Amino acid sequence: MTCAFSIIGRAFRLWWREFMLLIFFNLLWLALQIPIVTGPPATAAMYAIARQLADGELIEPRHGLQALRRMFAPAWVWGAINLLIVGVLVGNFWLYQSATGRLWTGLRLVWGVIALGWFAVNLFYWPFWLAQEQHSLQLTFRNSFLFLAKRPGLALTLMLISALLIVVSVLTTLPLAAALMAWLALIGVLAVEEALHPYNEHDTASAN
Repeated sequence: MTCAFSIIGRAFRLWWREFMLLIFFNLLWLALQIPIVTGPPATAAMYAIARQLADGELIEPRHGLQALRRMFAPAWVWGAINLLIVGVLVGNFWLYQSATGRLWTGLRLVWGVIALGWFAVNLFYWPFWLAQEQHSLQLTFRNSFLFLAKRPGLALTLMLISALLIVVSVLTTLPLAAALMAWLALIGVLAVEEALHPYNEHDTASAN
């Protein structure tokens, strides 16, 4: 719990240090969700910017465009898998919303747990992808699942805080437009950094 709040605190401090530029990137990320085709690459690019910021690198607007181009193809592989899984989960809830009985209640609980678990996996997916020398879809998902298995308390706490940030941002609108994706990216990046380098959270994350 203490580690989770330490990560949250550092994420907000990093955001505050470059808040004007990160608001610009966040607004750009939000705009790029509209064409759909640029949505997944924009999300991956936000994580790349967050990684650079956590490493203490100088961030400029051109870095966002570079990250968007570099990560376009791998982002859409990740995006296609997410569209499939999220589509199945949403479809299940929608198609069987009127079904009653203990069986269907139990199934909805199972689908809900799967949805939360998948959200947690995706919160840490791009930080692991960026930290690895081998940019493999399978390896990245494996590392994300291992992180959840080895650090369930940390992962669960950060997932719940991130989910709360999403809910508050959607309800109030302003944080969604100004900061949400930047916050989520920083939280994910710093969590993976702490997992890879637990004794020196300011080291640059890398994976063998």
